[in-house]
Amino acid sequence: MSAGGPIRRPYRRRRSRRRALAALASLFAVALLAVLVPGVTAASAATTPAETTPAATPSAAATPLDQGGQSSAVPGVPALAIVLFDTDIVLVGGRGFLPSQDVKIDAVTDQLGGSATMKTGGEGRFLLGFQVPAGFAGNVSVTASQGERKATGQLAVGEPVPAPTVTPSTAPAPQAPADTSKLDTAGKLSGLPWMSGVHPANEMQPYLDFGSWRGRQVDLAHVFTVREQGWDPIVEPSWPVNDFANFPGKLVISQPLYPEGVGNNAECATGAYNDQWKRFGTFLVNHNRGDSIVRIGWEFNGDFMYWHVDADPTNWVKCFQNVATAIRSTDPNIKIDWTFNAHNSPVPNGGTPWPAYPGDEYVDYIGIDPYDMFPPSPDEATFDRQCNDPNGLCYAAKMARDHGKKLSVGEWGVTSCSGNPGGDNPLYIKKMWETFVANKDVMGYESYYDDPMPGNVCSTILNGGQNPNSAAEYKKLWDGGV
Repeated sequence: MSAGGPIRRPYRRRRSRRRALAALASLFAVALLAVLVPGVTAASAATTPAETTPAATPSAAATPLDQGGQSSAVPGVPALAIVLFDTDIVLVGGRGFLPSQDVKIDAVTDQLGGSATMKTGGEGRFLLGFQVPAGFAGNVSVTASQGERKATGQLAVGEPVPAPTVTPSTAPAPQAPADTSKLDTAGKLSGLPWMSGVHPANEMQPYLDFGSWRGRQVDLAHVFTVREQGWDPIVEPSWPVNDFANFPGKLVISQPLYPEGVGNNAECATGAYNDQWKRFGTFLVNHNRGDSIVRIGWEFNGDFMYWHVDADPTNWVKCFQNVATAIRSTDPNIKIDWTFNAHNSPVPNGGTPWPAYPGDEYVDYIGIDPYDMFPPSPDEATFDRQCNDPNGLCYAAKMARDHGKKLSVGEWGVTSCSGNPGGDNPLYIKKMWETFVANKDVMGYESYYDDPMPGNVCSTILNGGQNPNSAAEYKKLWDGGV
């Protein structure tokens, strides 16, 4: 590294507990209800038998009514009733607990969880309610416990989406009957129907090593710029671009909308940064990388990225449009990638990334970054449910097809650390491959994120890496081809 040059360090995804806590808050806005709500009816309530351990020798004063409404020396058997109100409010009623004492209520789904504590009434009963996120579909499992007294129940909320449908409230409708994308995205080096790449570091040799290991050269190298040191290393990124001067494939470059601590969406929306992004287009042309793919403001729908979209996407969308237009003005061969983060969209309003879609005019690739986390996919049903969610890979493929765009998966992988990881999961590798093959008509590129850093995602598979079983499955599938 030359004196005064940028710090050469691998890109960190900055996954943190903030993401899990944001999701938790969206599920558990717990509102304790003091009175019964009229008009509530059960909706697919699937309660399990109560799991009961009677209290040792309760005093007469603590003895509640039993389930027949009669006084008894034996405490009543605790039970739960779980119902759905107004499509998104889950009401939990309990009875048979000791009166006027705390009871803890825990609720979990395959993605989220939370708890609340409240006192029972004089008859050992309670009622509480909580709101699930908009569009939630899945099972909510509830456990109420009071010492050794416990009851459990389960409620199916909504229905898993069998196939994505586009509605104006969740996704942009095609602006016209879309033609198939004319981009040539066949893997010239890999021989796959799509371009296939990797991100193992920001220097060229690990990319070549990955291709040699899996039995197919990589078509593209996914790199990241330094974003904590002002505009220069972002719009004139000599590192890492110079190190790839002899790389035979394309570059995918992930770019923030502005440097950390320097800009904001509103200012960007005015066009204040356009001249900087024109510099970037000129830089790519001068370095023979004018055909690169640029992921502008990737994973904008997660609040862990400082350039994330606001609740109202207006400024962010205009900012994206400005950046895309400015780069194209000096590099007409550039390809623009709009990529969101899979599984959860705390922003923008609506719970999906689609209100922040900038329009077909500004996008060449519709992209998604899915990892086996938040939540992981231990079985095919879980994978398929997430894939078809409006925040999922299969839904993104449908949108790419509807809008005449190519699909990109710029980051993906198994996860052995960070929050809610799926571990060494070859099933996830297999399902991702099958999804790529099933959508090869719109598949533009995919790039495995081969990251070994502790506390990040621990997704390495090169030479076995941290996930030897997943590595073996990947190597078998990619080496075998389509």
